[in-house]
Amino acid sequence: MLLEFSMRNFYSFKEGATVSFRLDANCPQYISHGLPYTPVLCIKGANASGKTNLLKAIAFLLHFCTRSFASEPDDSNFVAPYFDSEDPCEFSVTFQVDAACYEYELELTNDAIVRETIYRTKTKKTKIIERNGNTIAYVTKEFAGLSKMNLRNNASLVSTARQYAFEELSDVYGFFAKGYSNVGYLGLRENPLQLNTICKILRDHDDVLDFTKTFIADCDTGIHDIKILEREDEGKKVYFPVFYHKKDETLHPVIAISESSGTKTLFRSLGLYKGVLDVGGVLVLDEFDINLHPHILPKLINLFLDAEINTRGAQLIFSTHNTEIMDLLGRYRTYLVNKDDNESYTYRLDEISGNLIRNDRPISPTYNEGKIGGVPKL
Repeated sequence: MLLEFSMRNFYSFKEGATVSFRLDANCPQYISHGLPYTPVLCIKGANASGKTNLLKAIAFLLHFCTRSFASEPDDSNFVAPYFDSEDPCEFSVTFQVDAACYEYELELTNDAIVRETIYRTKTKKTKIIERNGNTIAYVTKEFAGLSKMNLRNNASLVSTARQYAFEELSDVYGFFAKGYSNVGYLGLRENPLQLNTICKILRDHDDVLDFTKTFIADCDTGIHDIKILEREDEGKKVYFPVFYHKKDETLHPVIAISESSGTKTLFRSLGLYKGVLDVGGVLVLDEFDINLHPHILPKLINLFLDAEINTRGAQLIFSTHNTEIMDLLGRYRTYLVNKDDNESYTYRLDEISGNLIRNDRPISPTYNEGKIGGVPKL
């Protein structure tokens, strides 16, 4: 499970920011359900406040720790410091795998990795490996085999160990590999997967297709069934969906181009929800409410809040401009992002002192009045 992540000197966050999934003893039982962490976090803020940049931090780590070795040796690390800063970008993430808690720290520029350190806590916190530049500066006896790796300026320890088939960091790799994000270096990727790819996945996995069909039908879109068909295109198989609408006991086929934007959005994305739920991963979504009615959003969030559905501890962190979500999730599961003099900062609503926000009343009226930040200055 993801417990916390932070960054410094990254995009619009000069002095840094920390996002925590942890819940303390002050959190009501009806929110925590006895868990020390929340499965869901919402990121709210005005346009250009830095919401996407906040999500880019964890999205970057998911990618860097699993796929950076696949880059060409001379490729950039694709990080952006605060304006013209020449200091390295800094990241850290704390997560738990079974009984062990790990802390991963990273400092890098576009040209090189400055430092990379991994700690593990079982009974006490122990540094297990550290690199300075492309040299292993410290490694414990248990992880000594990792010192044989040839390090590169643009490949993480975790990704490199995976490439060399070293199993010592398999738990760390496994955590990052279970994550998925629709955020990349350039921001939101509205259609990260091609429709043909999605259809092939659904065709090959009946459980994912059934999950998608059931969810869409429950949203009362008038769709009775969805089938994945195929055709030949220049000697290659191309897969596409057909949506069947029922009227007077007759099924009427409708191709994707004629469906609503909301239905197509659900069709494209529900497989991602299912995949993350099945492996207990982390789903990072920017603008997750695009093309969707506000009443559908709680149903998507409940996939992670319902323990009978979310049996593997999957987590969702998302940004949205929908304000009603704040009343659903409350102050322990909502972050606001603000910008002051072109520098972003963030805080969880339970960090606001006093009685301005309480568990027994809606947050949205206070938010809309501009009393707690996160709204545009018009």
